[in-house]
Amino acid sequence: MKNVVRGNYNMKMKKILPIILASCMLFLSACGGESKEESSTGKIKEGGTIVFAAGGDPRVLNPMYGNDRVTMTINNALYSPLFDIENGEKQYYLAESFTPSEDFLTYTLKLKKDLKWHDGESLTADDIVFTLDKILDQSQKSLLRGDFLVDGKPVEYKKVDDLTIEFKLPRVMMNFESAIASFSPIPKHIFEGEKDIATSTKNENPIGSGPYKFKEHKKGESVTLVKNDDYFGGKPHIDTVVYRIIADSNSSTSAFLNGEISAKYVDPRDVDKFEGKATLETYDEGMLVNAIMNFDSPALSKKEIRQAIAYALDKDEMIKAGYIDEKYALKAFSDLVPTTLYYTEDVNKYDKNVEKAKELITKSGMNDIKLNVIFTNGNKSDEATTLVMQQRLKDIGIELQLVPMERNAFIQKLFTEGKKDFDMAINSYVMGNEPNAYRSIFEVGGENNISNYVNKDLDKKWEAANGETDKTKREALYKEIQKTLSEDLPIYPIAYSQSIIAIDKKIGGIKEAKPAPIFMFKDLSKLYLTE
Repeated sequence: MKNVVRGNYNMKMKKILPIILASCMLFLSACGGESKEESSTGKIKEGGTIVFAAGGDPRVLNPMYGNDRVTMTINNALYSPLFDIENGEKQYYLAESFTPSEDFLTYTLKLKKDLKWHDGESLTADDIVFTLDKILDQSQKSLLRGDFLVDGKPVEYKKVDDLTIEFKLPRVMMNFESAIASFSPIPKHIFEGEKDIATSTKNENPIGSGPYKFKEHKKGESVTLVKNDDYFGGKPHIDTVVYRIIADSNSSTSAFLNGEISAKYVDPRDVDKFEGKATLETYDEGMLVNAIMNFDSPALSKKEIRQAIAYALDKDEMIKAGYIDEKYALKAFSDLVPTTLYYTEDVNKYDKNVEKAKELITKSGMNDIKLNVIFTNGNKSDEATTLVMQQRLKDIGIELQLVPMERNAFIQKLFTEGKKDFDMAINSYVMGNEPNAYRSIFEVGGENNISNYVNKDLDKKWEAANGETDKTKREALYKEIQKTLSEDLPIYPIAYSQSIIAIDKKIGGIKEAKPAPIFMFKDLSKLYLTE
């Protein structure tokens, strides 16, 4: 999945995936959670409009590029994936089947018959091959390119017939199935001949294959979608879906309580405002809230300073300030989340130790350390977390400047190529349960390596682990990777946060729509209004 970028906003769920961040509007299965209020169980009312709060404008409505929550959420409604993996089982969307050979070196993808793009053109194997070509074209700078490389070389693929594509791997790739699951094709007949797909004006009127079609985007105000009557998964119940741009959390809360919007993410400290007035869903997104350590920063390029910061901070205090209690966020120690294969807590946990932190600063030879931390404004949890960080770093002689930023400016700063001009950043990512998905966050040249971390020996372990078919050996490699990351600290893990969403009680089909990481709902076609 992708790194989700926060801000009201981590990576490839794999893909926030840059890191894709999260607190507003990177594929995972729907997560179990609890519902505190039940929506109306009245009769289904066809038609109508639902309005979601979005923390900002989408960056680019094209699944080859989106890695922030807003963009990925809207793209999920516009573009369908080939399939999804839920609890280890495939749920097919555009694909009819995806079958490996006995040696797992050849995979055959079969598409469903009579698939259509939103403009009525047929969706075929030509679109799949075209999209793969563009993803693997380095000049297109797709965030998905690393998913289809083996030892630095592209996976081989070819069209067999209009509904069939065959993939050939030079060696076993344990993550290949999850890579294909995160793939949503774009239409060849629309983008053929475009030199730069990311900046193409064709993205301003996207043609997808999902349950909703694009209608209009009023920058700074809203994005409006209308139902796709020819959706292969069945005609959606709701006529119109609107994403209303509201950057400030307090403003979106007021809008919800006034009946202006239908659903929004809720800060833990605001839950009581919604109780009895909304359906409240709490679920695990598989998200890691973290502090990025920029290795371009003179101070943070030193391991002693990074570790000193870790020893100065108190996760219990940070979680209490940012999330109220561990009901909404668990303390994080590994850079992988607990639902990821081969996760371990057998890493350096950095229990608070001010004296050790001061010793490490002395060892570093640095004095009068001044750092800054960027985060998205309007995010109450981030604001509270950074205030605690500021105080605790002051205790060890580090001055920390807090720099709240508008969401899109924050994302731009995170993903500026080359040297970064900030010291730390509060971010989040959702990468899924396949450990190789995290690789792009830490590998040299990885599309989600915001910290500009370099450890070539560790890069070799990532490569070896992804190709290892022996479960015990693969597990050992990933545990070694987690231990190394906990020592090097390219990021400081803060919390495994839960997501809370408030939904208008007149909306039904919540379970069928599947509350899901990043997207809020996996399948909007299943939501409906009740009479």
